Amino acid sequence: MNLLRIFDQTFTERKFVFFILFELLNNAEFEETMPLEYAKLVSDFNDKLRYGSFSELNLNTVLTQENKASFIKIFESINSNRFNLVSNDLNEVLRSKLFLNHDRKKIGRIVYEQLENKINVTTIFNAILNGLKFETFYEVSNVSPADLLGEWISVKETGQLRINYNMTDWMPLGSKIELHIEPLKDDFYKFIGYATVHNYVTKEILQISVHETNVQIKNGFFYHYHFEANELIYKKPIYEFENDTFKTAIYQYDFVFKRKNNNKE
Repeated sequence: MNLLRIFDQTFTERKFVFFILFELLNNAEFEETMPLEYAKLVSDFNDKLRYGSFSELNLNTVLTQENKASFIKIFESINSNRFNLVSNDLNEVLRSKLFLNHDRKKIGRIVYEQLENKINVTTIFNAILNGLKFETFYEVSNVSPADLLGEWISVKETGQLRINYNMTDWMPLGSKIELHIEPLKDDFYKFIGYATVHNYVTKEILQISVHETNVQIKNGFFYHYHFEANELIYKKPIYEFENDTFKTAIYQYDFVFKRKNNNKE
């Protein structure tokens, strides 16, 4: 899987990092109008070539609120010409100036591997443009806090929030997360994730906190604040809300939550 990071959003899909970086760096308008950003991404591209690894495209290394509009313009231009992209022709790719100082045999192997399973072009450009324009890759659900209060549970086992149980008396029972959203004060709410564990000394089964933030819920997003310092950490979308289920992310991990009192497990 490959990751695309834009601001505090993460998009995960099949191979596309090489493809996007290559097309961006072969765009004359990008090189001319954003030379500093171009130089930084060329350096990133060369590092990835050196190690033969294209697993993440982190646009945050060059993206700011001030140049966001310029990036949107560049990606819209590339997208509008996506049927005439350089990367559609393997031989044309290999002739790119980006590879002038690289071993041609090694580059040929990397290019073939990276472009062989290229993601659907429309999908990835839509994701990038949505991420740039709306700072989310998702169609958010603009729900009221009242719709989200209560107890929820993740719908599948996931070890993504598993803590280190070494030096404790606890043994995890499964890896589902129970989420409690509770009023705090003013327009803030507690957002607490719990895991179920077995205390092998006392034989008790109990819940322990594995995540805690204070959140504001507005415009289809959770705005996560540090629960003690109350400093903004990140915002994450609320999407595909359908009364008893919704999706969101905690850190970079995606979760589907189902209202607990309707869960029959």
